This record gives sequence, C-alpha cells and structure tokens, in this order.
Amino acid sequence: MKKNISVFIIFLIGIIPTAITQSLINNGADIKITSGSYLVIDGDFINQLDGSVDNSGTIMINGDWTNNQSSGALLNGTTGEVVFNGSTVQAIQGSHVTYFYDLILQNDVSLGANTSVHHELSLSNTYMGLGNYELLMQFGSTITGASSSGYIIASGSGHLKQNVGAGDKTFPVGTVSAFVPLTLNNTGGTADYYSARVFPDVRVNGTTGATIPEINDCVDMTWVIEEDVPGGSNLAVTPYWTAGLEGPNFDRTHAGIGHYTGGAWDPQEEIAASGSNPYNITRTGITTLSAFAVGDLESPMAIPVDIRLDVATLLEGPFNGSTMNTDLKTAGLIPLNQPYNTPPWNYAGSESVGAIPPNVEDWILIELRDATSAANATPATIIARKAAFILNDGSVVNLDGSTLPAFSTSVSNQLFVVVWHRNHLGIMSATGLTKIGGIYSYDFTSGLGQAYLNGQKNLGGGNYGMFGGNASKNGVVDAADYTVWRNQASTSGYKLGDHSMDGQVDNNDKNDTWVENLGITSKVPN
Repeated sequence: MKKNISVFIIFLIGIIPTAITQSLINNGADIKITSGSYLVIDGDFINQLDGSVDNSGTIMINGDWTNNQSSGALLNGTTGEVVFNGSTVQAIQGSHVTYFYDLILQNDVSLGANTSVHHELSLSNTYMGLGNYELLMQFGSTITGASSSGYIIASGSGHLKQNVGAGDKTFPVGTVSAFVPLTLNNTGGTADYYSARVFPDVRVNGTTGATIPEINDCVDMTWVIEEDVPGGSNLAVTPYWTAGLEGPNFDRTHAGIGHYTGGAWDPQEEIAASGSNPYNITRTGITTLSAFAVGDLESPMAIPVDIRLDVATLLEGPFNGSTMNTDLKTAGLIPLNQPYNTPPWNYAGSESVGAIPPNVEDWILIELRDATSAANATPATIIARKAAFILNDGSVVNLDGSTLPAFSTSVSNQLFVVVWHRNHLGIMSATGLTKIGGIYSYDFTSGLGQAYLNGQKNLGGGNYGMFGGNASKNGVVDAADYTVWRNQASTSGYKLGDHSMDGQVDNNDKNDTWVENLGITSKVPN
C-alpha cells in the first residue's frame, strides 16, 4: 500500500511551516520521498539556502514552486515526479534552476526561472508559459500530450530547447492564442541543442523592424530557431499553422518558407502546403539559424518555379523485367545525403533526407540544358542541376518520394534533360521537352530513340533504360570499370562495383553487366 503524506505543518529541523499560507519552506533540510510515497503540498513550496529534495516518489503541489537554493541543483539526479494540480495558474520560479525528472502538468504553469526536465514533460490539456525563460529538455527527454488544447507558450524571449539529431523532433510551441508547432530533423548534421520561440508577426529584419508590406500574403507568424554550437547543421525545418493565421491574400498552393539570413529574407522554391488545417511546409538544407516565416509568391518567402519535371527512366542493373528491385533500400544502404559531390559531377547540392522514402531505387542527378538542338546541348548550356530519387517503377521524384522535381530557372531555346547515375551511363533526351499544363514531361523508357543518339539499352518487353557497368564514372564501360569491380569483389554495401545494385559485389555484376556492355559510351554531349 502506498504511503500518502499530506504536508500542512511538519516539524523537521530546518523546515518552517506557515499555517496562514500553508506553504512548505525548506531552510536547509534534506527532504526524502521514497519510491511509492507521496508528498502533497497544499500550497506553495519554497526552497531556501541549501535545502535539498531527494525525490524517488511523487510530489503533488497546488501552489507555486520556488527554488532559491544557492547551488541551484534542486532535484538534479532524482527520478521521481512532480505534479502540478492547482486550480489557478501556478509558477515555477526562484533564483536558480530546478532539475525536474518527470514534470506532470495537470494545471497551467508559468515560468519565472530557467527550468530543466530530464525525462518527461507531460501536458494534459494544460499550458506552460515560458515568459522570458528557458525550458531545457535534456538529451533523451520527451514531451507528451501536446495538442492545440495544451502546449508550450513561447511567444516572449523565452524558448524551448531540445537536442536534435537524426530523426524528427517536435517543438510544440505557440502563442497565447495559436498552436504553431515546429519539427526539426538534423539527419546528416551534427547533433546539437536547438531553441525555438515564436511571435505573431513577420518583420522586415527577421526579428526586428516593421511588419513587412506583404503581410497579407503570409502566415502571420515567425519561428525563431537558434543552436547552441553554430555550424554543422543540416536541418529540415517544418512549421505548422492553421487557416486562421493566413493573410487574406495568402495562397497556400504556391508558398514557401523564408529564411532570414545575410540581412534579407531568403526565399524557397514554391511548393503547395501539405496537410489540412493545420498545414505545413518543409524546407531542407538549412545550415544557419535565425527567423523563419511562410509566405506565397507575392511575399519575400517564395520564388516561382519555372520548370516542373515529370521524367521516367530505368536502370539496367536492378531491372527485373517489369520494375527495379529495391535491394539497396531494403538493406538500408542508400545514403541519406546525395552522392554526386565527387568527380566527374562535383555537384555541391545539399540534398539530404531524414529517411529514404518507400520504393526508392537510388539517388540520381538531373541536369537541365538550354540549347537550340540536341547536338548543341553541351555542358556550356547547363542551366540547373538537382539530386533526386528514382523509384522502382522508373519515376523521378523529389526528396519526399512523391512530388515532381522543380527548378526556378527559365528556358530561352529548347529544354533538354540529362539523367546521371553513379554506375550507369548517363542519357539525354533526344528532343526538347514540351511544356503541357505547367509540366515538362519525358519518358525515356518507351523507345530506344527517346535517348539522344539511341544512347540507352533495350531491356526487353518494350522497356529501355540506362546501360549499367560504368563503375569508374568515366562515361564509357571499359577496363577502368573492371578495376573498380575487382577491387570491390566479394564486398557488400553501397558500392560502385555493384552494378546489379543488390548490395553485393560479385561475379553477376561482372558477367551480366560489365561484359555485356564493354565498349559502350555515353552519348550525352560533352
């Protein structure tokens, strides 16, 4: 049977009871609550001097919590829970930090001091107002129960701080009247502590200055993100908002996340917001932190996409007669960062994902060329490049695994598309692409002549695709590719010598692909 201790007047050395306010004032004593025991404080708790609390059980308090302990380490290292269950807004305050293990809010709480949680912050249709203070969620801790009916109000200078590494981390923040959570994902970056706060406005200088003139084309909210150790970030940032926060002219089908950096708002290529009240947009490749806001094409937050690309192609190596095998995806071998930052491509794009989407075959590199003819579509005519995914059915998609790749660039002559793969020969469209309904479409798989100078392989069954076997990436299947295969033979992983892309470098890669294609050269103009 649990022991239940109700504290109204307790005579312990160093504890001075005040019957009028029913407060528990600790003037230096050591209070111990053992596992399975309850300490019920019917009023305030004030910790003075070097008073300490060893809590392995449950402390329930319906008043304010004040820690004036000189060392500031109250509850640090303990494993019990503190439950706030008052009927009016309670406060966590004092001159020093309290290090809660489990902090359970059954009532609204406001901070009057920096506060730390080591294990769990539980919200139950309750709010925590940060004011001008920091709520630090220690590494491995969680926030549960947050929703539009109870969240962390971080609309002052106070902020919520959490450790963000690989995987999504939600910051359930908002203003007094709006729940506008934020998700960060730092896969590919260096784990660090990140802080988030919000305020209902979008300003010309990010966090200062007047409201931007285009506020009616924005979501009326700014998310401010900072990190403890600058540098090493590679964030995907996803803010959420409701329709009531949108300006009267805001078009969520052509929107983007603006990032205030270098003294100006840096826009994102337009995309359509996801979700259904709440809505959200994701921006990847964030390496510096500041203010973020959402707006449409009439605001500084988004720029128009001139080219949306619907392209299909096949890779010979993993092709099984109808689709491509996804052995690399199944084995978890596809890297989270684009692999084309090495010669001969030297592509410096920061494309990365937190997880590889379903049905992804591999990364590819898309290149756009603007030329008067295919023969003239040399590297000098390149107008854009972007790393993307190829799915097992041959579809080329954005990093979310479903939407079409988009480019903010214009075409003066004809648009030719080049597709590169790390161990297959590159191909280029035989003709310029035609724009229909705002989309440039091209299907390499439907005929040999779809590739410039018939530069692809008949895979059988009416399917055509890219020649495999170019492990050396030199544009021709030759002895250099055999050398790569030989050096990697009998190994496993994400290897250039793995022409079949099954995760193993073996004789099948040599005999079925390299031997068959020996002497074949890419027909992409160079």
